[in-house]
Amino acid sequence: MLDMYRSGDPYLSFAKRVGAAPQTATKQSHGDVRDKYKNMLLSVQYGMSPLTLAGRIGVSTFEAHEMLGQHRELFAQYWAWSDDYVAHALQTGVVQTVFGWTHYIGIIGAVNERSLRNWPVQATGADILRVACILAVRHGIKLLAPVHDAVLIEASVDRIEGDVVLLQEVMRRASRIVLNATVEGTHELRTDANIIRYPARYTDKRGDAIWDHVIDLLTKQEQQAKRRA
Repeated sequence: MLDMYRSGDPYLSFAKRVGAAPQTATKQSHGDVRDKYKNMLLSVQYGMSPLTLAGRIGVSTFEAHEMLGQHRELFAQYWAWSDDYVAHALQTGVVQTVFGWTHYIGIIGAVNERSLRNWPVQATGADILRVACILAVRHGIKLLAPVHDAVLIEASVDRIEGDVVLLQEVMRRASRIVLNATVEGTHELRTDANIIRYPARYTDKRGDAIWDHVIDLLTKQEQQAKRRA
């Protein structure tokens, strides 16, 4: 897993490893294959079923089952750890991150196993983002908001590029602090950045539809208010 992450493109690396893409494949030449395996790799670690995966990526249940089986075969050690983690959580009724963020399991019959498998991934990521925000403020970076696994900042035109470079180093440092307290070795996460300069504004294609809908509603409301006036 670490080798695939360090390759720069774990999704395409996995596809190559299992023979779904040639060794010469790139993001441009095999984008569809990469997207399919990206969806699988981001879902598999919290126990997504073949039926759910098939519906999400548009393949047969048989193919989805094969893809999940490839992951379990290639990363058997990970799955042994994941199974042990779930068993320990159910036995003790509590799980924690390395920095002490605690989750109490509650009534055993109401526990969602997929949520338990996913919790250490999401919670550790939250620890990293929390440390990154603290360090960023200490370094004078103007934070506007965390955005899931990212941070939105603001700076003047003459310093935005420098602040972006600084924040990327801060986020790498935060990942080292958390990950190296969790597992042996020296590990860090990569980051990328997108600078938006006025008069352009930040957009995300996943939110374009709802944004356009809200703007349309506001426009209609303003027009109605003018007619009433």
